[in-house]
Amino acid sequence: MPPSLPQVPRSLSALIRVIARLLEPSSELDVAEQWYSKTALPELLGVPDQYVDDNRLYRTLDQLLPHKEALEVHLKNRLGELFQLEYDLLLYDVASTFFEGQANANPLAQRG
Repeated sequence: MPPSLPQVPRSLSALIRVIARLLEPSSELDVAEQWYSKTALPELLGVPDQYVDDNRLYRTLDQLLPHKEALEVHLKNRLGELFQLEYDLLLYDVASTFFEGQANANPLAQRG
């Protein structure tokens, strides 16, 4: 990947997005403004939370996009190797639903 701002290598920005996507899928803005600073990642990765912003995370995704197909193939193959899976189709869906307001009268609007 091309070089990034000196404070955070692109590889670490990509790692932050991967970890966030796996643990708590949300937008780049939410990761930068809310999620990252509440985790141990600033200490573990050595990337202070003031260096993680939505623009940096979006630019990291822009840099990864040309490698998307190769990454998907690698991850699919690795998944098969690790778990000895056989499948015809593999889907990863991070879609979610949110409700505005309290939604007290809606039993489907319960957390979890």
